[in-house]
Amino acid sequence: MTNTRLELCNMIRMEAEHTEDTGFPLEVFPQTVQSVILDMARYENYKTEFIATAMISAVSAALGGTYRIRIKGEWQSNAALYIILVGRPGLGKTPPLEAAYRPIRKHDYALFKAYESELEVWKAAGEIGKKPVLRRTVVSDFTPESLLLTHSNNPRSVVILVDEIMGMFNSANRYTNGQLIEQLLTAWSGGALDVTRVGNTVPVHIEQPCINIVGTTQTKRVHELLTKGFEENGLLDRILFVLPKSREVSKWTDWDDGGEDRASLAAARWEQILGKVLALDYDTGEEERISHVLSMDREAKEYFFSWWNRKVERINRIEDDAEVDSREMKHPAQVARLALLMQVLRYASGESHLQSVDMVSVKAAVRLNGYFEDSYRRIRSFVAEDMCEEPPKVLLSLLPDTFDTKTAIATGKEQQNVSERTVMNYLKELCRSGLLRKAKAGHYEKVIYDKSGKSNENDNEPPAQNCNG
Repeated sequence: MTNTRLELCNMIRMEAEHTEDTGFPLEVFPQTVQSVILDMARYENYKTEFIATAMISAVSAALGGTYRIRIKGEWQSNAALYIILVGRPGLGKTPPLEAAYRPIRKHDYALFKAYESELEVWKAAGEIGKKPVLRRTVVSDFTPESLLLTHSNNPRSVVILVDEIMGMFNSANRYTNGQLIEQLLTAWSGGALDVTRVGNTVPVHIEQPCINIVGTTQTKRVHELLTKGFEENGLLDRILFVLPKSREVSKWTDWDDGGEDRASLAAARWEQILGKVLALDYDTGEEERISHVLSMDREAKEYFFSWWNRKVERINRIEDDAEVDSREMKHPAQVARLALLMQVLRYASGESHLQSVDMVSVKAAVRLNGYFEDSYRRIRSFVAEDMCEEPPKVLLSLLPDTFDTKTAIATGKEQQNVSERTVMNYLKELCRSGLLRKAKAGHYEKVIYDKSGKSNENDNEPPAQNCNG
């Protein structure tokens, strides 16, 4: 199913555009989608990382609950993702997000026009019978109650799409007992949701919610996620982040090779691909809404289990429960969801099937998860620089890349004239901020980033988020 000529063309273009420098694994996408992304990056000045990730989110929103993936045994999941695109002002976060979701917005508009017609007929008939309801996928301004009512009207899926998403998270504290956050936590984990409508004692029940979140934020605001309880309640662990390594804004170019036409053709090809995903339906029709469940084939399952078991072996060697990275425990679900989406995207591009999830999709998902985790660690790094007090950072600068507690205490006493207790408090703060990780009892490693932003961690060895002396 692979178009060899297109594959060669994409490889040449990626090399010419220095796509590898971004760290984003564009090569794991279907060849047709790679071509669309490369055209949009060239002719629309989109960051490759932003448009590609926004497309993944759009596929998840379009797929909804029609297909699920079997992770292990009876453990199944839909493909819902919580994603935040992070970058400095003017880096171009919103345009690629809107471009990726444009076919879904057009789909929503068609549903709106149909609703208007049905409502007129209903009114003309004397408002007899069931009142038509508006079905839509994308929501931006909502309350916890209206979000679930929208989802009830469109059981397939709903996506929260918000430009500058920190405003939404900050406003979540307005609601009683963190109702919105609890809904999001429950939905991501696959739990059922209920809401009682105002003036109606009959609750709305959503047995298998499928809620996506995608939005943007500036680098100077992302620290708010770490300071307002979203780490403690587990929401942060469920969010995938995209932070481009390059902060440069692309210059506008008036291409002499038909740039406007190429951009329009790329948008049309993307609409066609996403339309094929929107055309997918439940197994036995809309009324029963029984999802198709795809299992990984034998080769894919062996790869997936081996990948996770390598992590488990390391996790099991951790003696202190506080050192276990709660975010890492979400990786199997994240990778499985990404694998399902890559399989669906390959199907919609005419490059694969929908009988199972194969190893190509699983490997692609592992690569993508690694990129998102690298973005997260780089975010933690620069947030830590802002949040960590200066004395602990000074101590860290005086220490080698790997050291033990004894060395830290001696260095603190000799170079900063501080007590053993103060040094231990410094080490705890450095660990909490993400500038340091505890390798084993009494031994530490700095989390180091080179100039490209790549950390000394990798997808198989993520950093511990917390450690105690």
